[in-house]
Amino acid sequence: MRVPSDLPPPRTERLRLVLGANLGLLALADRLRAHWASHAAANGLTTGQVRILLTLTPGESVVMRSLAADLDFDASNLTTVVDRLEQRGTVERRSDPHDRRVKALVLTAEGERLRAAFWRGLVEDPGPLAPLDEADLEALGPMLNALNPDT
Repeated sequence: MRVPSDLPPPRTERLRLVLGANLGLLALADRLRAHWASHAAANGLTTGQVRILLTLTPGESVVMRSLAADLDFDASNLTTVVDRLEQRGTVERRSDPHDRRVKALVLTAEGERLRAAFWRGLVEDPGPLAPLDEADLEALGPMLNALNPDT
Protein backbone atom coordinates (compact mmCIF):
# COMPACT_ATOMS: atom_id res chain seq x y z
CA MET A 1 0.00 0.00 0.00
CA ARG A 2 1.25 3.43 -0.91
CA VAL A 3 0.93 6.21 1.65
CA PRO A 4 -1.23 9.03 0.26
CA SER A 5 0.93 12.13 -0.29
CA ASP A 6 -1.78 14.49 0.95
CA LEU A 7 -1.83 12.98 4.45
CA PRO A 8 0.60 14.14 7.13
CA PRO A 9 3.60 11.94 7.84
CA PRO A 10 4.11 10.38 11.28
CA ARG A 11 5.42 12.86 13.86
CA THR A 12 8.35 10.77 15.07
CA GLU A 13 10.85 8.32 13.62
CA ARG A 14 9.39 5.53 15.79
CA LEU A 15 5.89 6.20 14.43
CA ARG A 16 7.30 6.23 10.88
CA LEU A 17 8.82 2.81 11.54
CA VAL A 18 5.54 1.57 13.06
CA LEU A 19 3.63 2.77 9.98
CA GLY A 20 6.10 1.01 7.68
CA ALA A 21 5.74 -2.21 9.69
CA ASN A 22 1.94 -1.92 9.70
CA LEU A 23 1.78 -1.44 5.95
CA GLY A 24 4.21 -4.30 5.38
CA LEU A 25 2.21 -6.62 7.65
CA LEU A 26 -1.05 -5.68 5.92
CA ALA A 27 0.48 -6.44 2.53
CA LEU A 28 1.80 -9.76 3.85
CA ALA A 29 -1.59 -10.59 5.38
CA ASP A 30 -3.18 -10.08 1.96
CA ARG A 31 -0.64 -12.43 0.39
CA LEU A 32 -1.15 -15.02 3.16
CA ARG A 33 -4.93 -14.88 2.68
CA ALA A 34 -4.43 -15.39 -1.06
CA HIS A 35 -2.08 -18.32 -0.30
CA TRP A 36 -4.71 -20.01 1.90
CA ALA A 37 -7.42 -19.25 -0.65
CA SER A 38 -5.42 -20.88 -3.46
CA HIS A 39 -4.92 -24.04 -1.40
CA ALA A 40 -8.61 -24.04 -0.48
CA ALA A 41 -9.59 -23.61 -4.13
CA ALA A 42 -7.24 -26.44 -5.16
CA ASN A 43 -9.42 -28.66 -2.96
CA GLY A 44 -12.69 -27.16 -4.20
CA LEU A 45 -13.23 -25.21 -0.99
CA THR A 46 -13.68 -21.62 0.09
CA THR A 47 -11.62 -20.14 2.91
CA GLY A 48 -14.75 -20.11 5.09
CA GLN A 49 -15.26 -23.82 4.48
CA VAL A 50 -11.61 -24.50 5.31
CA ARG A 51 -11.91 -22.55 8.56
CA ILE A 52 -14.85 -24.74 9.56
CA LEU A 53 -13.12 -27.99 8.60
CA LEU A 54 -9.98 -27.03 10.52
CA THR A 55 -11.98 -26.06 13.60
CA LEU A 56 -13.73 -29.43 13.75
CA THR A 57 -11.86 -32.31 15.38
CA PRO A 58 -12.37 -35.80 13.94
CA GLY A 59 -14.72 -37.84 16.13
CA GLU A 60 -16.05 -34.83 18.05
CA SER A 61 -19.20 -32.78 17.55
CA VAL A 62 -19.40 -29.00 17.87
CA VAL A 63 -22.62 -27.09 18.47
CA MET A 64 -23.20 -24.77 15.53
CA ARG A 65 -23.87 -21.78 17.81
CA SER A 66 -20.47 -22.31 19.48
CA LEU A 67 -18.76 -22.75 16.11
CA ALA A 68 -20.29 -19.50 14.83
CA ALA A 69 -19.01 -17.64 17.91
CA ASP A 70 -15.53 -19.21 17.70
CA LEU A 71 -15.17 -18.30 14.02
CA ASP A 72 -16.91 -14.91 14.33
CA PHE A 73 -19.51 -15.98 11.77
CA ASP A 74 -23.04 -14.65 11.60
CA ALA A 75 -25.32 -17.65 12.31
CA SER A 76 -27.12 -17.35 8.96
CA ASN A 77 -23.80 -17.19 7.07
CA LEU A 78 -22.55 -20.24 8.94
CA THR A 79 -25.71 -22.11 7.97
CA THR A 80 -25.14 -21.33 4.29
CA VAL A 81 -21.50 -22.48 4.40
CA VAL A 82 -22.41 -25.61 6.37
CA ASP A 83 -25.21 -26.39 3.87
CA ARG A 84 -22.59 -26.49 1.11
CA LEU A 85 -20.21 -28.62 3.15
CA GLU A 86 -23.05 -30.99 3.99
CA GLN A 87 -24.04 -31.25 0.31
CA ARG A 88 -20.44 -32.32 -0.43
CA GLY A 89 -20.62 -34.97 2.27
CA THR A 90 -17.88 -33.42 4.40
CA VAL A 91 -19.93 -32.65 7.53
CA GLU A 92 -23.05 -34.00 9.11
CA ARG A 93 -25.56 -32.16 11.28
CA ARG A 94 -26.74 -33.98 14.38
CA SER A 95 -29.51 -33.05 16.77
CA ASP A 96 -28.77 -32.78 20.46
CA PRO A 97 -30.49 -35.69 22.23
CA HIS A 98 -31.79 -33.33 24.95
CA ASP A 99 -32.84 -30.43 22.71
CA ARG A 100 -33.63 -31.20 19.08
CA ARG A 101 -33.43 -27.48 18.22
CA VAL A 102 -29.67 -27.55 18.93
CA LYS A 103 -27.61 -28.79 16.00
CA ALA A 104 -24.03 -29.97 16.16
CA LEU A 105 -21.55 -30.66 13.36
CA VAL A 106 -19.38 -33.70 12.92
CA LEU A 107 -16.73 -34.34 10.26
CA THR A 108 -17.47 -37.24 7.95
CA ALA A 109 -14.77 -39.51 6.54
CA GLU A 110 -14.79 -37.35 3.40
CA GLY A 111 -14.47 -34.23 5.54
CA GLU A 112 -11.48 -35.71 7.34
CA ARG A 113 -9.89 -36.62 4.00
CA LEU A 114 -10.45 -33.16 2.52
CA ARG A 115 -9.27 -31.43 5.70
CA ALA A 116 -6.05 -33.48 5.66
CA ALA A 117 -5.50 -32.87 1.92
CA PHE A 118 -5.82 -29.10 2.39
CA TRP A 119 -3.47 -29.15 5.37
CA ARG A 120 -0.83 -31.30 3.62
CA GLY A 121 -0.77 -28.93 0.65
CA LEU A 122 -0.58 -25.86 2.86
CA VAL A 123 2.22 -27.03 5.14
CA GLU A 124 4.36 -28.26 2.25
CA ASP A 125 4.21 -24.85 0.51
CA PRO A 126 6.05 -22.00 2.27
CA GLY A 127 4.13 -19.47 0.18
CA PRO A 128 4.92 -15.81 0.92
CA LEU A 129 7.50 -16.79 3.54
CA ALA A 130 9.59 -18.77 1.03
CA PRO A 131 12.29 -16.06 0.71
CA LEU A 132 13.15 -16.36 4.43
CA ASP A 133 15.89 -18.73 5.53
CA GLU A 134 15.71 -20.79 8.73
CA ALA A 135 17.42 -18.10 10.84
CA ASP A 136 14.92 -15.48 9.61
CA LEU A 137 12.00 -17.78 10.39
CA GLU A 138 13.38 -18.56 13.86
CA ALA A 139 13.62 -14.80 14.55
CA LEU A 140 10.19 -14.04 13.07
CA GLY A 141 8.27 -16.52 15.24
CA PRO A 142 8.99 -14.86 18.61
CA MET A 143 8.32 -11.39 17.16
CA LEU A 144 4.92 -12.49 15.89
CA ASN A 145 4.18 -14.18 19.22
CA ALA A 146 4.97 -10.90 21.01
CA LEU A 147 2.41 -9.15 18.79
CA ASN A 148 -0.21 -11.87 19.40
CA PRO A 149 -0.06 -12.55 23.15
CA ASP A 150 -3.43 -14.38 23.15
CA THR A 151 -2.21 -17.17 20.86
